[in-house]
Amino acid sequence: MDIRKFIELLEKDREFKLQVSGERYIRPVEPRHMKLDLDERIRAVLEEKGINDFYSHQVKAIELIRQGENVVLMTPTASGKSLAYNIPVLESIMDDAHSASLFIFPLKGLEQDQLRNLKELSDALGIDNAGEVYDGDTAAQKRKDIRESPPNVIFTNPDMLHLAIIPFHRKWADFFRHLRYVVIDEIHTYRGVFGSNVAQVLRRLRRICDFYGSSPRFIALSATIANPELLAENLAGRPFSVIRESGAPSAGKNFFFVNPIESPYGVATRLFVKCIRAGIRTIVFTKTRKITELIYSWTLDYAPELADKISPYRAGFLPGERREIEERLFSGELMGVISTSALELGVDIGGLDCCILCGYPGSVSSTWQRAGRVGRQDRESIVVLVAIQDALDHFFIKHPDEFFDKSHEAAVIDPDNKNILKKHIVCAASELYLGRDDRVYDMDKLSPLITELAAENALYPGKKGDVWFSRDRMPQREVGIRAIGDRFMLVSESGRAVGELNGGRVYREAFPGAIYLHRGRQYEVLELDTEKKKAVCRPAKSTYYTQALSSETTEIIEEKAMLEFNSLIFRWGFLRITRRITGYEKKRVYDRKKISGHTLQLPEYIFETEGLWTVVDSATQAEIVAGGFDLAGALHAVEHVLIACMPLFALCDRGDIGGLSHTCFPDFGMPAIFIYDGHEGGVGLSKRAIEIAGEWLNMTRKIIEECSCVYGCPSCVQDPHCGNSNEPLDKAGAKFLLRRWCGITDS
Repeated sequence: MDIRKFIELLEKDREFKLQVSGERYIRPVEPRHMKLDLDERIRAVLEEKGINDFYSHQVKAIELIRQGENVVLMTPTASGKSLAYNIPVLESIMDDAHSASLFIFPLKGLEQDQLRNLKELSDALGIDNAGEVYDGDTAAQKRKDIRESPPNVIFTNPDMLHLAIIPFHRKWADFFRHLRYVVIDEIHTYRGVFGSNVAQVLRRLRRICDFYGSSPRFIALSATIANPELLAENLAGRPFSVIRESGAPSAGKNFFFVNPIESPYGVATRLFVKCIRAGIRTIVFTKTRKITELIYSWTLDYAPELADKISPYRAGFLPGERREIEERLFSGELMGVISTSALELGVDIGGLDCCILCGYPGSVSSTWQRAGRVGRQDRESIVVLVAIQDALDHFFIKHPDEFFDKSHEAAVIDPDNKNILKKHIVCAASELYLGRDDRVYDMDKLSPLITELAAENALYPGKKGDVWFSRDRMPQREVGIRAIGDRFMLVSESGRAVGELNGGRVYREAFPGAIYLHRGRQYEVLELDTEKKKAVCRPAKSTYYTQALSSETTEIIEEKAMLEFNSLIFRWGFLRITRRITGYEKKRVYDRKKISGHTLQLPEYIFETEGLWTVVDSATQAEIVAGGFDLAGALHAVEHVLIACMPLFALCDRGDIGGLSHTCFPDFGMPAIFIYDGHEGGVGLSKRAIEIAGEWLNMTRKIIEECSCVYGCPSCVQDPHCGNSNEPLDKAGAKFLLRRWCGITDS
C-alpha cells in the first residue's frame, strides 16, 4: 500500500486517532552538490555505480582530509558519510600500495557492510587484498593470515584494538609503519565509561604509531549531537575540523505521537500487524530485550500468518543469525523486524517504510537515528512514537513541538577519569615503556598516578629511574573497556562461564534471587560469592523481573567548583558513595506491578565518583513544612526528576546517574540533594549538569507541573529503579520547591 493511502487509513481509524496527541510532517530536502577533483579511474568506477555527483558535505570532508586535517563529519543516517573517507583511503592506496588504514566500529557486525562497500570499489580499481575484518568472530587461522599479510585496511572494533592488536604491535609492525588514516565510525556511541576507555585506547594507539614513525590522520563520523568537535578531540586527543551541514537529500517524514489508552506494548503490536498486513515494511524499536521478544510473540499470537515475514533482532543472537536477518531485510524477504537499539547503528537493512518507537529512545539524537532507518532519499516514511510510563515520554507526548525544537544532547566522556587512566597506563607500559620523553602522555601530569601504581606494585622503574615498565605481561586482559570496577564472573552450577559484569552492577543485578538477562537468555542467580568474585546462576523462564532495594550514604571528599542559580548554590566535586543492597522486589514484566518483596544480607559496595549537591536553606525548609508538605518526600521526588531529565542534555541512560536526598545531611545540618555519576571515578555527567543547571531545573519543574496525576506516577516523580521502592514521595512539595528554585513566586 502507498504510504499516503496508509496514513489516510490510520486517520480513519477512530481508536488510533483518539490516542494521537500530535503529528508533524517533515518536508523533503533537496540535495546540495559540489564539484570534486577526482582521479579519473575512481570517477569512472563511481559512475558505474550511479554516483555522478557529490554532496557538499562529502566534498568539504574530502578536501580537508587531503589537506592533512583531522575531520569529524556529523550528518544524518544514509547521507553517504562512508564515501567521504573511502575516497581518500583509496587515493592513498593508489598512490602507495603499502598505505594502511584502520577502520574502527563500536560493535562487531557493523564492519561487514563497510567492508563490502570498500571491496566493490577496490575490486573495480584492481586493488587486491584491500580490506579484511579482524574481530572476535574472525577464525584463528584467518587472524594469523591477516597478521602475516595485512591488507590495506583493517576493519575492527575498540575491544579488539585494546586486546589483540595494540598489545601485539610487533606482529603488526609493517601495518603501523604505513598507517595513514584511522577512521572512527559512530563516535556518538562512545560516551560515558565506554567512551572514556576508548579515549585511552586511542592514546595507546597513537603511542604505537609514533614508535613506528607514522602519524595517521583521524576521520570521525557522527550522528547529530551537540558537541561533535569536543567529543572527537577528547577521544583522539587531537584537534579536529568539524563539518555539520549535510548536503544529502531526504524524503518527507510523517511523525505521530501516541499516548496509549491501554498498554503501550499492545498498541505497538497492533500497529505493527496493521503495517505488515498493508505491505508497509516496518521496524519496531523497543527499550529491552524482553519486550522485543514479547512483541514478537504477541504478534504471532495475533497474526500467525506473519510468521515467515517478521523476526526479532537483538544482542545475544549469533553472528550468523544476525547476518541472515539483515540479509532477509535487505532483500525484502522480511517485511518487519522488532529490535532493541542493536539495529540503530549503521548496518544497511534496505528501504523500510515505518518506524515504531515503543518508548522514547532516551535522547533526541537516538530518536532521529532510528527514524533515519526508514524512508531513505526519495521514499516517504512514517515514524510513530508510542509513549510508555516514563517522565520524558510523557513530556514529549504533551509537547511534541518541544521535541522538534530541542537541540541535540552532548556526548560526555572523561579522558581524565583516574580509575580508567591508571589501568591504561599499565597497559601502555606493557606495550612500550613509559619515558620522560613520551610524546602522547603528559608525564608531569601522570607523575602522581605513576607513583601510586609503583606503590601498588603495578609498575616498576628502570635502572636509572627515568623509565617505567609494567609488572604484568598482559594487563589488557584484566581491563574491560565497557565498564569500570572489579570484574565478576557469571557462572552456571557446573562452573561454565556464562558472562561477566563489573562490581558496580553485580550488587544491583546479580544478587541471590535476581533474574539476570544475558545474551537474550534469563538466568536466576543462586549465589553471589564476593571473595571469589563470581555469581552462580541457572537458566530460568520467568514472567517477572527483579528490582534491587538499597540504602545509601554519601561523603564529600573534595569540593572543586561552585555555581549560583537564582538563590540556589550548586557545588560540584568528588564524593564517596556507600551502597548496600537490602532486598529486592519481584515485578511483572507487562505492567511493572509488584508481586512480592524479599530481604537480603550483602556486603557494602563503596566507590568514589564525581557529583553535585545543593542544600535547602532554613527559610525554604520552614515554608515547605508550613505548607503541609513532607520534606523527605519533596526532596526525594525532586531527586528522581532531576535524574530523569539528565538524558535531555547528555547522551546517557537514567541508570548512569545516581542520587541521594537527606532531610538533615550531617556535614551541613541542613536538607540536601546529591546527584552523582553512577560509575566509579565519574565520567563527566554531573559536570555537564552544572553547565546547564538553569535549563535542567526548569525542565524538571515543567515535568512535575504538567503531569496530570495528583500524587505522583511513573510519568513524573516515580523512578522504576528506585532503591527505596519510591517511598516517600511528595509531588506537591517537589513542585513547590522547584518553583522557588526557579525564581517563580506564587501570587
